[in-house]
Formats: sequence, C-alpha cells, structure tokens
Amino acid sequence: MTGLVQPPLANRGVQNTKKEKETVENTVTSIVDYIRVSFKTHDVKDIIQNVLHLHEDFMKHKPTGFYGYVGTYEMDMIKVFYSAPHDARGVLIEMSGQGCRQFEAFLECRKKTWFDFFQECKDKNGKFTRLDIAIDDKKTYFSIPSLWNRIRRKECITKFKSISYDGSTLVDGGKPYGMTLYMGSKKSDVYFCFYQKGFEQAQKYDIPYDDIDKNWNRYEVRLKDDRAEKAVQELLKKEDLTYIAIAVINYYIRFVDKDNRHKQHWESSQFWKRFIGEVGKLRLHVKTEKDTFEKSYMWLLNNCAPIIRVVLEMDKAEGTNHLSDMILNAKLQKKHIDMIETFLAERERQMG
Repeated sequence: MTGLVQPPLANRGVQNTKKEKETVENTVTSIVDYIRVSFKTHDVKDIIQNVLHLHEDFMKHKPTGFYGYVGTYEMDMIKVFYSAPHDARGVLIEMSGQGCRQFEAFLECRKKTWFDFFQECKDKNGKFTRLDIAIDDKKTYFSIPSLWNRIRRKECITKFKSISYDGSTLVDGGKPYGMTLYMGSKKSDVYFCFYQKGFEQAQKYDIPYDDIDKNWNRYEVRLKDDRAEKAVQELLKKEDLTYIAIAVINYYIRFVDKDNRHKQHWESSQFWKRFIGEVGKLRLHVKTEKDTFEKSYMWLLNNCAPIIRVVLEMDKAEGTNHLSDMILNAKLQKKHIDMIETFLAERERQMG
C-alpha cells in the first residue's frame, strides 16, 4: 500500500533536525523522548496508515488498553490505543523513549522528520497531550552538582515552587556516582529533569567507574496538555528541537550571580549565558477559561456522572436532598467564578 513502510531491520540512531543550531554549539543535541497525541476519530486504521505510515498487519493487536481505551495496536514501544464506539476519546498514539527511537528509523526510511510527523498529526486534528524533549550536553556547560549548590545558595530565579535532588555515592571509595535534579511537580504541565547521563548509563549497563563518560549531561523537558500542544505549534514554526527546549528552560529558570540589587535584577551567570546563547524565552500559552470549563466538564462527565446518578436515585427513594445540598454548599474558588463570568459574558455577547 502506498506510503506504508515495513519495519526496518534495526531501530538505532538519532534523527537530526532540519536546521543547524546556531546559538548553542554542536556539542548539544536534542531528541524527541516521549509522545502522546490523541485524535477524535474511531478510525484507528486510518491513523496507523496515514499518520504513522505503518500497517496494522505489522502490529500486535490486543483487545485491552490503558487510560480507559479498550484495545491496542502495538509494535514494541509504539502503541496505538482505541476507544469504544460511544467513547469520544477516539484514538491515542503513545511512544516512550524507545518507541521514539524506533519511529525515527521509520521516518528515516521515508526521508521524513519529526516535523513532518507533527504536521500530519495536526492535519488530522491531533492534540498533543505529552511531549518530552531531551537535550544531550557533552561540552558540558555546567555540572549538575554545581547547579544544586547554587540552588541551595538561592542563586537561581525560577517559576517552579519546588526543586529536589537525588545523589548517589559509591560504597567502595566514597566517589560520587551521579546526581539528578527534579524541577517542578511531576503532576504539573511543565517538569524538568537534569541528570548526569554518563552515570545513568553506567548503572544501566554496569560500566566500570573509570570508563564512565563524566562529561555527559541530559536535560529533559517534559510537557503535558496545553504546554505540549503549544510546544508543537512552536516546533512547526521553528523546526529546531534544541532551540525550543532551551527557550522553555530559559523561561522557567535562570542561574544568577549575587549583588546588592533586588534579586530579580541579578545578572545571569556567565555559564548560564553561554548555555542559553541568544535563544530567548518561550512562554507556553495557557488555554482560556472557556477551554478550562470544557475540560472540567468532560472530566466531570467521564469520571463523576455515574456516582452523581447514584446519589440522585437515593435522594428520590429516601426523599432526601444530599445531591442538591452538596452542590449548593460547594465552595467556589476564583477559577470557578471566572468560568461562570466568562460563560455569562460570552452568552450575553451572542444574544445581544
């Protein structure tokens, strides 16, 4: 069938972007490291054939799925979930890091790039709900332990509410054995993970300490929902993974040198300036309140409607008002009041 590719014999290798990175030296490269993209369609074969450009015959079919989906087509770590006919969720493509590496080989066979894939997803009205970009830095521009020391000394300005670390030490000899910084909450839409990749590979493959690549850092930018969607839009404009990933990092965190002025006016440290280069900052747009209401409504419909119906039927049988009391006594937060006001203002505009 035209446009379909058969799985290549090997799935190794990292695909380069179309454009050379001008603002960061070539010792820094980036890869797509995780993807979820959903489609409001039940034609799973169309998504497999015309977005992934594979054929379902090459994939293992399972009558079970995750995230509420009822079935799965999978090829190793490339997974396509589909929902029941009455379920509006439709179809979901998910690729882990290994799945992304395998899919890059398929793209290379077709002489295509990740940006071609992103565009084909958008052409099918796909919505990205997860996008991870990993930056590999072999220069390196800074050490992970030195970043943690600066954070402890309050020499960083960040939009994150929490930053934590995990460090290892060899029992024999007391040598440091890698550190990881976690920036933000894993439950939030933006989350960074900076770690010493050489040590991580050493633990994974049992590499002797003296043979570890100690000048290899990885900076992972993990984006969900609105932020993932916005990042893909920017990637389609710029077609440069490294540029977009560093622009996001630069918006959320900055390492500085102390002086006598207010902290917000402290100058960025030289090592940070060299790393960021001329990239600038990328603020990932947040949806309007109308979209937030629609998202909340769908969550209520999919997760709470059955138990609401149970309470309603019990109220009818017992002559009680548990459901109405619960609703009337609910304490509204500012975001809920904003939803109501936005809805009423939009309704008034349409009517008048």
